[in-house]
Amino acid sequence: MLLFFDEQLITVKAYGGWCYTTAKRPIVERAQKTRGRFYLFAVYEVNTGRRRWAFYDHKRSDEVCRFMRQIRHWYPDQPVWIALDRDSTHPGKSGQTRHVMRQLKLHWITLPKGSPDDNPVETIFSDIQRMVLDNSNDPDVKTTQQRISRHLQKLNRRRRRWIHISYLFDSHTD
Repeated sequence: MLLFFDEQLITVKAYGGWCYTTAKRPIVERAQKTRGRFYLFAVYEVNTGRRRWAFYDHKRSDEVCRFMRQIRHWYPDQPVWIALDRDSTHPGKSGQTRHVMRQLKLHWITLPKGSPDDNPVETIFSDIQRMVLDNSNDPDVKTTQQRISRHLQKLNRRRRRWIHISYLFDSHTD
């Protein structure tokens, strides 16, 4: 099983984006107040096109380790390879994450530095930004998390749910 992994900070704003209002030129306050923040941890399965995710309060090594345990729970008997970037909480730089991933028998591949477009999870994050966050005026973090979960569940149910990865030839054969 080949998985791509990344995490992103999600900020719940009082005014989500351009699509929320019918005004011709929406006026956005400069010092816009936020209603909360959380991190979205996501993996993308290359074989099936499925997305899996979890929400955490921080992006620390212990939370990455917690998510890695969840990955092992999802794939209990399969050999799992995880492709990830060179973030400080990832196994390339964090001894704690490296230790836990070895303990869980998870293998990792580090993506080249300065190449965020090589990770298809970035496509998932931009889709969430465009389809969920830009159209929101959510009152709290919980509501935003529910909307993101519903959106990702819909994507998982689609027949043609794969993200095109140009450097993996024939990875999505039906």
